Amino acid sequence: MTYDESRPCAADQLATVASAPDLSRPASGRERAAGLATLVVLYVGLVIAMESDLPRPAGIAVFVGALALLLAWSSHHDGAARRRPQTRVENAARFGAVCLLALPGVDLVFDEGPDTLTAHLVAAAVPAVAAAVFLVLRWKR
Repeated sequence: MTYDESRPCAADQLATVASAPDLSRPASGRERAAGLATLVVLYVGLVIAMESDLPRPAGIAVFVGALALLLAWSSHHDGAARRRPQTRVENAARFGAVCLLALPGVDLVFDEGPDTLTAHLVAAAVPAVAAAVFLVLRWKR
């Protein structure tokens, strides 16, 4: 076999390129609505839980539930078919949302921190905004 025999012809190369998956599939309206609903549930649920002074087991359950919401979206975007790879900013926002969940988590799990409504609103907003940044950046293209 010579070198020229192993190379595909130009038509075969173009056919391979044409059959490659398109990585620019936009998010559906249903996915966007579910993402917005998730963000609202995350924010409102954290604020209500912090304002309610839940016992420790219930606070842990709320924290784990919020973490599960964030990780479910992360896993969805990791395994979504025909999506472009994540950028560094998207990965940072995704990681930041999970890490920043510690702000309301300290109040939920350990009952530490300020007990004002303003502090609870801000503590719940920080991970929700980071999650919103991640979702909007993923939906952008």
